This record gives sequence, structure tokens and C-alpha cells, in this order.
Amino acid sequence: MKTILIADDDAAIRRTLELHLCEEGYSVVTAANGRVAVDIAAESRIDLVLLDLRLGVMDGFEALRLMKEHRAELPVVMITAYDDMQTAIEAIRLGAIDHLGKPVDLDLLDKVITRIFQMSALSKSGVAFCDSLDPPFEPNIMVGRSLAMKEVYKVIGAVADSRATVLIQGESGTGKEMVARALHFNSSFRNRPFVAVACSSLAPTVLESELFGHEKGAFTGAYRTKPGKFELAQGGTLFLDEISEVSQEIQVKLLRFLQEREFERVGGVETIKADVRVVAATNKGLAGLVAAGEFRQDLYYRLNVVTLDLPPLRERKDDIVLLVRFFLGKIRQETGKNVDVVPQETLDLILSHSWPGNVRELENALRRAVLLSRSNVLLPEYLHLWGGREEGRLALVMKPLHVVEREHIENVLMYTSYEKKKAAEILGISRPTLDRRLKEYGLEEPAT
Repeated sequence: MKTILIADDDAAIRRTLELHLCEEGYSVVTAANGRVAVDIAAESRIDLVLLDLRLGVMDGFEALRLMKEHRAELPVVMITAYDDMQTAIEAIRLGAIDHLGKPVDLDLLDKVITRIFQMSALSKSGVAFCDSLDPPFEPNIMVGRSLAMKEVYKVIGAVADSRATVLIQGESGTGKEMVARALHFNSSFRNRPFVAVACSSLAPTVLESELFGHEKGAFTGAYRTKPGKFELAQGGTLFLDEISEVSQEIQVKLLRFLQEREFERVGGVETIKADVRVVAATNKGLAGLVAAGEFRQDLYYRLNVVTLDLPPLRERKDDIVLLVRFFLGKIRQETGKNVDVVPQETLDLILSHSWPGNVRELENALRRAVLLSRSNVLLPEYLHLWGGREEGRLALVMKPLHVVEREHIENVLMYTSYEKKKAAEILGISRPTLDRRLKEYGLEEPAT
């Protein structure tokens, strides 16, 4: 029989959880404060700890840290009323295996406990798995408490301290650079440089010089030696935004760096070593570009060590009210305009919008509305949402039809996690027709 320790200063909560878990067949031990919980958790007979954040003289974070010092393998689930990004990431960073909010959903708790013990059994049987999360936190980087965003926070926590290359995928405006910054500033090398490069904004020759630097006289106008971004990011993180836009020539040099951790400046012969974690981002399906011959397969595999898929805003609508509150506060500080009342009709309009431009569109729409507002009330007429104006519709149809179709199919595939039957139903076409389109556009499912 598995033994679970419940550590909570609320006697009613301890009793409720104890009765429920006993009914589920577990042996239960309880503790009313962190110091007692740490002593009990040191015993080998404890299989799992449910740990409250607020525990009087010793809070849950300190208790968790001490528990992990005594028994690093002991699974701990942090339970707290402070169900936000900071506590979630800090709990995972300190070694908690999961983080649940109060009031505790007992069905969800049962699933979490079952999953933890299943993982423990798999580990003991020798089956390889990885669910150890260790994230730090930088305040005000990201906002969201939806399940989708909590999963993003957990991935950030899992890889923040590693030097593994991370590929961030998501639609434009979902906050890919914010995630890259969260990865860096929540790492043990947060005091080292974070350097961002927008790959699509520079011509190939300029981008090569920006990334790798150049020697004096390497080309016309090179009047002095200039270090590149890889050198400037030494010991830290280099963020390559819109990685899908780099030329084949630069892809070769990036591949070499990821393989060997070395490069030469443009026009140089000296080999330079750099200890840099690379985080790349794309709003396009790299697997499809590989199939179409537009992106190197070997570079794709090197970039795709850890993949983090950012959900579009339409899939995390539970976060919209939080985002509105956050952005209004931010905009008020930036502009000095105190717009802090949002009528229900304005909120209904915001919640009903599909937000094709995602979080960036929401922030820009709110900023524009605040600037136009003549009082502290955010009226719906000040929200000029994308797609609701004639120029928005015209901008959409100015693309060639085959480009629009390819992008739409790719988006549906990403939305359905490449479940072709479901994708065909959403697209309103037959499965054979979808297969033909996938072959035509090179949109095969990414290798896992």
C-alpha cells in the first residue's frame, strides 16, 4: 500500500484529503506545519507528499527544498491557493513534480497521483522516461493560468537550466520571444547575455556578418573587425527568431556551430569557440519546409532537440481576462492614461474575437483603445479589431490562392496534432483529397 503525506495547516483540508485518499486505498499521514512535514518525509515509507504552500513558520517552498535535500527522488505535489505562474514555476524549479490549485479537484488529484505512481513503476522497471522539472521564474514575462500555459511553464522549467537547443513553434504574436526570455532569465546563467536576432529582417550577407562577425577588410565597408552575435552571447542565450527565413548558406554555418560549437568570422581564418545556448523560433512548419527542400533536414534535427509549441490565444481564452488586466496596467504606466473600467459589452466583444494576431494583437488593440478613450471606461467602439475593417479583409485576400490554402491546411494540421481524419472534417474535404494536398504542399507529419 502506498503512503501519502498530507502537509497543510488547515485541519479541514487535511481531513477532507485524508478521508478521500483512504477511500482510494492509500495509507495517509498528516502534518500541520512544514517542520514536522520535513521530518516525516525523510522516512523511506513515504511514497508521495501533498504539500501546501502556506505552512506557518516554514513555508512550502522551504519545506520542499529540505525534502529534496533528504530524498531527491521523493515525488512532491505542491497545492496552493496562489495558482499563478510564479508559484507554479517556483514549485517545479524546487523539485515538485506537479502543481495544483485550491480548491483541490479530487478527480484531477486522483489522476495526478495515479500518473505519478505509474511513472515510478516505469522507472523501477527500467523504462526510460523524463518528467523531472526544474524551472526558475522571472516576473511579468508571461501571463496565463490556462492548462495550456501551465504546460508551457512546466516545459520552461524542465529545460531552463540545460544548454539544450530549443525550438519554439507557434503562430505570429503568440509570444515566442517572451518564452525565449523566460527560458534564459529563469536559468542559472540568467546573468549572462540574452541576444535576439530577427532573421527575416536582414539580407543573407548582412545576417551572416551579424551572427558570426567579420574581420577588417572582409568586404567593402568592413573598416574594422566586428564580433558577431554568437560572440556577444558568450555564456548566455542566442535567440534566432523566424529561423525558417535564413538562407541555405547560413543554414550550413548554423549546423556546423550546433555540431561543433565553433565558427569563423566572415573573412577570418581563426576558429572561435562559443558556449551559447541557441533558442530558435518559427511560425511555419519546419517539417513541411524540409519536405519541400526549403530547409535542411540535418539542421532541423539539430534545432529540434526540445520543441515547445505555443498555443494560439483562441485556444487559451481563459487567459484573456488576465491578459486584459495585465496589459491595461502596463499601458497605463506607459501612457499615463488611467483606463481601468471594462464594461461587459466590451469584454464580450474581446472574448468573442478570434484573435488571429494572438497576444500581440490583443495588446495593440488595447493600447489603441486606451489612447482613443476619453474617460476611464474602455468602450467597445474604440476596439478596432483585425478582420473587422475593409483593409483587414483586403490584406487577407491579397495572397495567392495556393499560399492561403497551404497555410490554412498547415494551421488545421497543427490544431489537430496531425490527426488527418479530424483535419479533413474541419477542412470539409475527403481524406484522399487531403492526402493529395499534403503531398503537393509537402505537409507531412513531423518526425517524432
